[in-house]
This record gives sequence, structure tokens and C-alpha cells, in this order.
Amino acid sequence: MSAAQDVVFLGPSLSWAEALAILPNATLRPPTSMGDVLAACHPRLPHSISIIDGYFLTTMATYHKEILYALSQGVWVLGASSMGALRAAECDRYGMIGVGAIYQGVAARTIVDDDEVALTHSDAVSGFRHISDPMVTIRATLLGALEIGLIDPGEHAQLIDLQKQRWFPDRHLSTVVSDAQSIGFDSERAKSLGTWVHANVRDPKRDDAMELLHRVKLLPAGLMARTDRPECVISPVFRATLARDVIVTTASDEAISLDQIRRSAALHEPDFTELMVVARRMNALVRLSIIIGGELTDDEINSARTYLAQQMNVTEDHLNEHLHHLDLDERGADELVRREAHALRIERSDLGRTRMGMITQGFLNELRKRGRYQEVKEAAARRRRLAAGVIMSPSPSPTAIVRSHATNANWDIPEDWADYIDLEELGSAHEVLDAMLTSIKAHHAVHGSGVTEDVGVETLVLVQAEPRTARGR
Repeated sequence: MSAAQDVVFLGPSLSWAEALAILPNATLRPPTSMGDVLAACHPRLPHSISIIDGYFLTTMATYHKEILYALSQGVWVLGASSMGALRAAECDRYGMIGVGAIYQGVAARTIVDDDEVALTHSDAVSGFRHISDPMVTIRATLLGALEIGLIDPGEHAQLIDLQKQRWFPDRHLSTVVSDAQSIGFDSERAKSLGTWVHANVRDPKRDDAMELLHRVKLLPAGLMARTDRPECVISPVFRATLARDVIVTTASDEAISLDQIRRSAALHEPDFTELMVVARRMNALVRLSIIIGGELTDDEINSARTYLAQQMNVTEDHLNEHLHHLDLDERGADELVRREAHALRIERSDLGRTRMGMITQGFLNELRKRGRYQEVKEAAARRRRLAAGVIMSPSPSPTAIVRSHATNANWDIPEDWADYIDLEELGSAHEVLDAMLTSIKAHHAVHGSGVTEDVGVETLVLVQAEPRTARGR
């Protein structure tokens, strides 16, 4: 497995080429918005997430709970320069790492307005080119003019005030010339100030972005220690966000939300309604299990992992890897196993069990609902008819019967017969062997396959304990 990624959300603060020159293996993404941090945690956790730039006007901004979620999973989360500096000042108490002068100013409350770092810019194709200048850049640059005596303190204050009064998309260092003239500069002095400003722009956001990238290189290898991770309470609203709004990518790198996948399935997948029924019933089973049985045991969880791996045709060792490919992160994979454990608990309890084979009606009703009842009925009758014309002498041993059926039907022999027969409510080992012998005879009638010899092989243990309930014939 490849090393965990260092994800960097970056736009106008620093060019991607400059960023990769500092952190060559970084995974660069455009400015972050709501849900992007959660998406970065799926399906595999990155080593770190760095927030430099973020959107806030054209879409919902990255919110604090998703940052807290990433931290709770052990991901290093850093912030600087722009949106990252704002969020780091708000989340540093939970372990987010703030970097740079702008973060320090926001944290110390010497920078109090979010618009100080706001600007407009072009799209990714154009390299996030600046269309306006952020207030922090205007302040830093005019401070430089003050420091070398091009303007005095009063003029500095007036020029800053004129920029601050403007809406952030209208702030430009290029307006310094006209601003200077409006407060009494003659045209020559105003032009001289404009020339100096153009040649001596100070860009705190760029400086802080570079500092953050260098800081990422100093992070410890691996995720945060569990003792250093904050708790993230999964509220009902946030649980809905994790279930619905996480963005995943297709094989062709197209982005789509989990809920968009479900809504598309509603319109195009023929078994959508059936799957929704199953999902609702699973919810009911999980809630019932929690009410009746409380917390799951380790044995129940391990049993559910084994069952899921078998259902998905993977080994238990590869189950989580398989679930990652299906867009589940570690939390989601664990939750899937737990939900399955709760369902199995109810199914295998007296609530899900019947007496004297009454499960037959429920099972056949499921076949009826799926339109398979007639097919299965005719197949069962055909096997019994074909088997009636076959006599096997001597009668094969139980081991030979089981191995022959396993070979003919590509059937997995259960490790624990007593558990298998009890769980599937099949009555007794004798009844199961009788059904298998019928199947073998029918197969022989059609294919002439005979019986698999059991000479020289380990004898299967077919002894069953007393059945839990009596059955009628």
C-alpha cells in the first residue's frame, strides 16, 4: 500500500508549481469548501490535511466539525494564510496546527475581520490569478511605504481606511495612486508612491503558505497518537452528513456525493425499492438489537466480520481493503460490521427463530415475493423424481454423501455441523444427509457422476447435538 497522502487545499495564496517545489509529493486540491475535508478522509485517511485557501461566498465554507472529525481520526490538520488561518485559530485548541503571521494575528485578535484575507481570483485553469488584493497584503505593503518614509502615519491611516471601506472584491493596490490624490497628494508624489507599491508588494498569505508547506515536512510519520486525538461526537445531523454528503470519485476522477448516487439509483436501478426495504429493515433490526441486547461482544463483532467476508467473497484479512474500494473509511467499515453484528444477533435470537420448521413458510414467502417460488418448487420436485429411479448399493457413507454433494453443487462444507443445522433450522443431520443423497441421485441420473469415494480421507464429524426444537415430518 502506498504511503498516506499529504493533502493541500491551495488556490491564490501560492502557485501549485511553487508548492510542489517545497513539498513534491503533496496531493494538491483547489480551495476547500464544505465537505472537502471529509472527502479527503475517504476512503483512506491521509497523513495530513493542510488548509490554505477556501471558498466562502460562492459555496458553503469548510465547517469546524469536519476538521474535528479528521483530527479525531488521527489526521494531522494544519492551517495558514487564508481560510486555513481562520479555521486554525478557531480549532487549535483541538489539535489543529496554525502556522504563520496571519494565523498568529487571528489567534491573538489583532486580526478580527474575516475579510482581511478575502479576495477574488480566477479559476484553476488560469492558475487562481488574483483579481483583487486582500487587506492583509494592502496593509503590509503600505506599512513598508510608511517604514521608509514615503508616507507619514496620518496618510498611512487614511489610505488604509479608504481600502477598508471598500467591499473586498473592489480592493486593489493599483488604486493607491487615486486614493493618494484624493487625500491631497500631488500627481507626481502619488505616481511615485504607486510605482514603489507596484515594485514592493508584501504578500503575507504567500509567505505563510510556504511556511506551512515546510512545516508539513516536519510532521511525525504516521497518524497522531490516539491520546492526542480530540473526541468528535457524531450527532444525528453530522451522522447524516457522513452518510449523505461525502464526496467520492469515480474511476475517471469525477466527483459525486453519496446521496447523488442513491438518487440516481432511485431513477435507474430496477431493484432500488427492494434494496430500500432491506435497508429500512436493517435499521429496525439494529435499533431493536441495541434496545434488547445493548453493546456488542467481541465474539459477535468477529462473527459478523466472518459473515460479511463470506458474503462479499473476500478473506477477512482483505475485508477492510475491499470496503475502502467501495468508498468506506475505517469508521464506515467498522459501522458496517457492527450493523451486521446487530442484525445477526436478532436473526439468531429467539426473535428470529421458529419452532418445528415453521421458518419454511417465511422462507417460501420470500421466494414468492421475488418471483422464484415456482422455479424452486419445480426443481425440488424434479430432483425427487429423478432420484427415485436410482438405487445405490451399498449406501454411501455420510462422509461420501457430503463430499459428493459439495463437489456436485460447488457447496462449502460447514466447519460446525451442529451450528449450521441449528442456525438454518434444518432439523437433524439425518434429514440433511437424506436431502443431500436425493440431490446426488438426481445428479447421477442426469450426469452419471456416481459418488465421491471417501477412502483415505478424514472422516467428517456429522454428529449433531439434540435439536433445540422438535420438528414434525
